[in-house]
Parts: sequence; structure tokens; C-alpha cells
Amino acid sequence: MNKEIGKQIADIVCDAWNTLDSSLFEAILSDDFEYISVWVFETMKGKDRYMEYISGKFESIRKGNNPVSAEVIYQKIIDKYVVVLNQGGNMAALEPTIIEGKLKSLWMRPVEMTLPAVFTTKKPNSTGKPKEDRPETEYGKISRLFLESLMSKQFDDVQELLADDVIQILYDNKEFSGINEVIAYWKDWLDRWNEPAENTEYKVKYCKYYDRDVLSIYPKGKRELYQMARFENGKVKQLILCPNPLQSPMIRYWDLDHSPLLFKDLTVMPHRMGNDLEPRQYRIPCMRCGCKSEKLQWYEYSHDAGPLGYKGELSVCTNCMEAVEFLPTILLRYK
Repeated sequence: MNKEIGKQIADIVCDAWNTLDSSLFEAILSDDFEYISVWVFETMKGKDRYMEYISGKFESIRKGNNPVSAEVIYQKIIDKYVVVLNQGGNMAALEPTIIEGKLKSLWMRPVEMTLPAVFTTKKPNSTGKPKEDRPETEYGKISRLFLESLMSKQFDDVQELLADDVIQILYDNKEFSGINEVIAYWKDWLDRWNEPAENTEYKVKYCKYYDRDVLSIYPKGKRELYQMARFENGKVKQLILCPNPLQSPMIRYWDLDHSPLLFKDLTVMPHRMGNDLEPRQYRIPCMRCGCKSEKLQWYEYSHDAGPLGYKGELSVCTNCMEAVEFLPTILLRYK
């Protein structure tokens, strides 16, 4: 995207919000424009639909007593100009996608998602590249071999990559230790799903949250699962089978296909952390060093995200100085 055009369009969006003039969007929106929000399940599609929405939105703000101010900032980490909205101290960012000089989409998200003062967004070099354009990693290989094994019911190739003391964790449930127990679990999985190719969709996907290829398992009528691996000395040391997203569908928050919030400096976080929590067993280990979830530091954690907020459980690996898992359990709405 041409940076100059990006700045021009961001300025127009900013002016529209500051003047509450929806007509300014008319000339810059593509016909197939999409509006996406972290806080809304449905993607709004179409220029006409958005124009009707934003006109009504501006009219409501105009009649209310809670004005919105907007400003354009450049976020280096994503190399884009974004529009930051501030309504009574609740802030959100509008991130544009521009194609052929037109505004193709606006994504409303928390500003702090990319604020380096508190967090850094991990952006792997492979982000955005189709899987077939990237060399297969060790994570891609084990995910592919698991997929092929579940189709063929033969696990010999998978076994060759497993460490003798490999651990398979079932999220918030239990774990199996050793090659024989791990393979036995997956054979039992197939016994419970008689026609896996018909009842369950298996696919190798790239998971941004943990920066690796994973095996996506989608049983018909149930939640998607991710089977993730951690290697040590060329062998799979840990496997975790977890839902994607981790939280209840009632809590609208990012799934594991979004980049994580990683600690840059723990000293800036205490105001967000509440009481220490008891260790959580059978949860996601540190995918960098392998520290098991019951050995991580656990905290109550509050995360403000514009008009919404979240409270939940946060695990931290003090060896790697990273947030490992955030499980939001309560959705808050701010007035």
C-alpha cells in the first residue's frame, strides 16, 4: 500500500469522525467494503450497508452527550496509518486496508494491541504468506504427519518424531506421558469417530498466536481444536490439544489465529494484574521453553479494550518473560 495514499485516506476517515460527516466516506469506500470489529461477531459487508450504519452512528453521537475525538497516528509495527477514536477515555483504533486507492476494509480493534510501551505484537516473517509458499518447518511436518496418520490409521511416521518421554496434554483435562500412551489416545480418538474423513475436518494451519503450524481438528457440530507441538533436540517433547478459541463463545475475544500480546517489560504491568492465582494444571505450557502450566506464574488480569473490557486468567513464563496464555472469563461493558 502506498504510504501517501494511506495517510490521505486515514485523514479523511479522521475528518469524518471529528465532523460527524458520513458523506466523506462516499468517495473512498470500495463497493465491496467490509467493516470488521473485535467486539462484533458479524462482518458488515457492502458500501451501502456501511454508509447507512455510519450515518446512524454519527447521528446518535450528535444527539448524545458523549462526543468522540479522532486523530491519525502511524503505527510502525504494522507500517500503517490508523485512526484512533477516543470517547470518554475509551479508545479504539480503526485500521484500514486499501486496495487500488479505495478503502477495502476498516478493522476496529483495541489501540493497545500494538502499543510497544506495554505489549509487542509478534509478527513472524511468514505472516501473510500462503503455506505452500513457505518451506515446511518441523511444526508443519509433525502436523502433516499427524493428519496423514489420522487418515491412514498408521502412526509409524509420527512415532519417529516423538521423544520417548513426550507428553500429550488435553486442555484443562488430563495428560498422557510416553509414546505408547500418546499413540493409544489417538487410536482411541479414531475409534470414537468412525468415519473421520466425513465427521471431522483435518487441516494444517498456521497459528499466529504461537508462531507455528498446527493441526486443526474440526469435529462436525463441535468446536475447532488445535493440536500444537513443541520440539526439543529435534524431537517432539510436548503436545497440547486445545480449543480455538480458548474461551467460551459468550466472551468475544481473539482466537489463536491472532498475534499474541507478549510482555516486553513486566514492570509496566502491575496495574493490570490482580491477585495471584493458584497454579493451573493441564493448560498451555510455555511453547518456547516448555515450562508446564502448573509451574507458570498465574494472575488475575484486567484488559481494557475500548468500549469493552475483559477479566480473566493470565499465565506468565518468567524464564522467557512472556505471557503464555490469557483466558478471558468475564466480559465487561463500559458506559
